[in-house]
Amino acid sequence: MEARLSVDEQCFVLAQIYQAILRYFAHWESSLLPEGDLERAFREVAREALACQGDRRRFGLLLMAFMARLNNGHTRYREPVLEERPPLGMTLRLIEGRWTVTRSGLPGVGPGDLVQGLEGRPVEDWYRELYPYTAGTAHARTVQFAEAWGALFGPLLGIFMPDRYSLTWEDARGQAHALAVDRSAPAPDPAPVRTEGRWLDDDIAYIRVPSFLQPEFEAQALAYVRDFARAGALIVDVRGNGGGNTPARLIRGLMDRPYRWWREAVAVSAPLLAGRSPSPQGAAFAGGPQLVWAPGVSQPDEEGYQGRLLILVDRATWSAAEDFTMPFKDNGRATIVGETTGGSSGQPYICSFEQGMAFAVGAKRLYLPDGTAFEGLGLTPDIAISPTRDDLYAGRDVILKEAIRIARSA
Repeated sequence: MEARLSVDEQCFVLAQIYQAILRYFAHWESSLLPEGDLERAFREVAREALACQGDRRRFGLLLMAFMARLNNGHTRYREPVLEERPPLGMTLRLIEGRWTVTRSGLPGVGPGDLVQGLEGRPVEDWYRELYPYTAGTAHARTVQFAEAWGALFGPLLGIFMPDRYSLTWEDARGQAHALAVDRSAPAPDPAPVRTEGRWLDDDIAYIRVPSFLQPEFEAQALAYVRDFARAGALIVDVRGNGGGNTPARLIRGLMDRPYRWWREAVAVSAPLLAGRSPSPQGAAFAGGPQLVWAPGVSQPDEEGYQGRLLILVDRATWSAAEDFTMPFKDNGRATIVGETTGGSSGQPYICSFEQGMAFAVGAKRLYLPDGTAFEGLGLTPDIAISPTRDDLYAGRDVILKEAIRIARSA
């Protein structure tokens, strides 16, 4: 892959980003960069970017940090030169205030272990350094730092950690360990990602949907819904689901009552509307006029699942997985169990370039059907519960365990 960009290419990318933000960005009310300061800030980042003299890595990092200032999870610059790196070999999550291993392929390192240092520096130092590249809620930023960012992006640590790095960690007994990790060494082929379903007992069934990025994830989930039609309770797990395409058929197939969609708003850039008081079709929000669509009411599938429904979510439930969860929370069809979700959805405007670079601008802002804010906040569960370090060591899925208890208590 070409490691440098011409001046023409850099200028074209910068021009496209600036115009897209002006025309489409719908999230000024939560942006850390005031709309009135956009021109000055963009001139500054453009000067720095052109001073990179074609270095794609430096150019990409500058634009990633600039887009993050807009503080929207669906507004981001993507640079393959930065992201096409070997895996770290583990994922971390902030649990009980400490950076804890949740998955690992490294020898001797397992879920529950505390990571003390990377390259001789505390993990918290890395987090503070990479914080300017993250966006959204406080918990979503920690996910972006050390886990997957939505359906397409890996952890930021994967961009900044060298191919060979040193790791220090603490085990369950408080003993310290050290390891030299070679990211360039061949990794075992990952297990295929697919929707899974099984009976938990004679009356409770379980479906895990890891992603909505490809149509087959939703199609397989629907097949399981039909297979489990006689279940008294059905648990649908979208923890860690980074989204993809909104699973409208799955939503309809699980509903037993009418349901509403998001209240949606898009920016209006037409000079006539921008210069006048809002018409009945427009509404004034921070950042100027927006067109707002009130949610319509949809009907369930008459042959859809009729039993008790529980949905499992966590801080890495994101985008289309939040689209999936919201109608069930709004109408009370399901009991939501787990953690507050990532807090970002809506269709972004996407622009791609010849050398693989791309950017997305959040072009639609979503609210709950009653107008309550969602973006940058997330969906709160009905039953809030998070795993502890002891749970990880014991292999105990406390969120699923609580859902099973609720299902059996009906």
